[in-house]
Amino acid sequence: MPSNPLTPDELHAFDLLLTEHRTEITDKIQGLADTFAGVQGARSDGSTDGAHDAEASSLRTEWSRMSKFQGEFATELDAIDRALARVADGSYGFCSRGGERIGQERLEYRPASELCIDCARQLESSRRR
Repeated sequence: MPSNPLTPDELHAFDLLLTEHRTEITDKIQGLADTFAGVQGARSDGSTDGAHDAEASSLRTEWSRMSKFQGEFATELDAIDRALARVADGSYGFCSRGGERIGQERLEYRPASELCIDCARQLESSRRR
């Protein structure tokens, strides 16, 4: 692998940015956990029969929506953790698929990017087939 395309100061800045994003996502996950607890309490308070109550339907919809967000946040957190590991091991800034350098603009837009733009496009194209 060639030398890192980023300076030590740039790597440090990305490390700080990724760590900040990680904290934000962790806070969002905690907020969802708190909301889940509230919805769970509303679902199990015994005041609805669940089958015919409009509120029960609304609670199921909210539960489903929160579950989707929780999955998205977990995926984002995993990507951030992998990016932080790449910063630590010196591979941050290189495409994990092709080994090419990831463009500075791409990293600024998506700091957790694992793929260069060409590999990301190829992957997206293959998913659409």
